[in-house]
Amino acid sequence: MKLIKFLSIFLFLGFVFNSCSSSESDDEPVIGGGTEITSITLSSNTTSTYVGETVTFTVTGNTGADLTAQSSIQVNGTGITGNTFAPSEGGTFAIVATYNSITSNEVSVTFTVPTVQSVTITSDYSSMFIGNSVSFTATATYDNGAEEDKTSECEFFVDGVAMTGSEYTGVAEGTVTIEAVFDSVTSNQISVQVVEMNLPAGGFSKKGVIEDYTGTWCGWCPRVSHASSLVEDAPDQVITVGVHIGDVMENSFGSQLQSAFNVTGFPTAYIDRSSTWAYPEPNNVAQAVNAGEGTLDIGLEVSSTLSGSNMDIAITTGFLVEMNDVKIVVFVLEDGIIEPQENYTSYYGGADVISDFEHNGVLRYSATDVLGDLTPSTVGSHEETYSVDLSSYGVEDYEKTTVLAMLVDNTGKVVLNAQFAEVNQTQNFD
Repeated sequence: MKLIKFLSIFLFLGFVFNSCSSSESDDEPVIGGGTEITSITLSSNTTSTYVGETVTFTVTGNTGADLTAQSSIQVNGTGITGNTFAPSEGGTFAIVATYNSITSNEVSVTFTVPTVQSVTITSDYSSMFIGNSVSFTATATYDNGAEEDKTSECEFFVDGVAMTGSEYTGVAEGTVTIEAVFDSVTSNQISVQVVEMNLPAGGFSKKGVIEDYTGTWCGWCPRVSHASSLVEDAPDQVITVGVHIGDVMENSFGSQLQSAFNVTGFPTAYIDRSSTWAYPEPNNVAQAVNAGEGTLDIGLEVSSTLSGSNMDIAITTGFLVEMNDVKIVVFVLEDGIIEPQENYTSYYGGADVISDFEHNGVLRYSATDVLGDLTPSTVGSHEETYSVDLSSYGVEDYEKTTVLAMLVDNTGKVVLNAQFAEVNQTQNFD
């Protein structure tokens, strides 16, 4: 009995094991989904594009498998390498693929040759002196959005007359008009001003500017005043502006400068607005003097006339080269103002208060924004004029005024060059 029972259990377990094994085997996936490839489909990422663009093809089996790498692709009956195509000529192309002797559907792709929609010309300068040259660049824009430099393939015209190449040399004073033609498309027109050389060919002398933030209440400020007097003993190439804060000579122009340069300590002196005058200033006179040395390609003329309290100012700027975003600053300064000055220094006799201290170069008025107004900066000379009633700005003695003009960069915080002249005088280009 026990043997029979044992055999029965053994046979039962064997049946269950075989049943489970058979069921698990039936559930195992077959590679390829268990279905053979019987058809393939060819597709492309586009059916219409421009010559110069690339079309990509994909081959998919009826099982959904990506067969691109295992297939061969023919364009107009000729096999290609890989699955991309970029013809050099336009037209409509028929594309098919094969996989294990199975041929796909046919796909047609049309390539269109881009056409020129517009031609744009630019020049490296918009102005020049007679005898100098300017170069032009031509860019073609196609209907597919592509842009290409076509300078060497364009024909350029100056005032309607064809020129050789893409460079023009000015021969007479005036304005010339330039256009170009490429692939039967005419460009925009640009103008170039040709001017006669009436400026110092060797350049303009550099003038420096010290802006001294000061006040009669500031006991250490005479130190900078003394240093400025030492600079003035050098060749007359540097001028000092007294920017008064917190005393009777304070005004909105000085307050604007103080805010723009974030001046919190007194005295503070800037040289050409780009660097502070190193302490102790009387020991570093050379730093200021050096700001008035050398020659530059830009300069100024300054003149003014006084009628009663009314001052008319004329500033002429000169540019030997074309520049961008140059600003002009025009100040009216006053000398000889007598106000008591606190003094903690040993200068001026070491008096605690200098009762008859003479304040010079005091900022009274700015005809422009204190950081400058944009001014024409093409090659040649340009005049700016201003008028002011000095009685409206606290000026005590109209005859003791000076006009200071500065050319500054687009931030207004770097002086490029300067020029100054006393009232009723003219300082020409030098």
